[in-house]
Amino acid sequence: MSDKSRADKLFKEAYKHYYSDIYRFCLSYLTTDSSSVDDIVQETFIVLYNKYLSGEEISYTKTFLLKTAHNLVLKHIRDRKHDNKNISIDEIIEIPSQDEDIDEKLSFEEYSRQISDALTQRDAQLFRLRYLENKTLEEMARELNISQAAVGTRVFRLRKRLILILEELLK
Repeated sequence: MSDKSRADKLFKEAYKHYYSDIYRFCLSYLTTDSSSVDDIVQETFIVLYNKYLSGEEISYTKTFLLKTAHNLVLKHIRDRKHDNKNISIDEIIEIPSQDEDIDEKLSFEEYSRQISDALTQRDAQLFRLRYLENKTLEEMARELNISQAAVGTRVFRLRKRLILILEELLK
């Protein structure tokens, strides 16, 4: 029997026996996102099939599938949280100010000034470099005379502070 036909046979057996278990497992985590459940289950079985094609032996198929599905679900949840927290500067340009008439909008420059005022001097410099001047991490590292890793960490922390600042500005 060829490797492909062996992989096909093992895959069909695993799919027949474990599909509903894996589907229920994923659904228990993602109760409101059934389209993602389908995608994750499919991706889980693709991983299994690729393992079979490579000739790898899997002793405990159900355990392997559950572990793979669990990792994919966690990755999906992390990605979704990350997507929900990303706020681009372009999204705040047209937000109305609480102090002004609803029809009047703050300009990009006014928002930038309010954000910079709410930051420490170091964070305001980082904000200017990253979001106003659109510099890369490498360019920022050179200008600040620190490592790219340090810049990346600072930008990550700055994003968290920006979310809080924007929430305050929009109250």
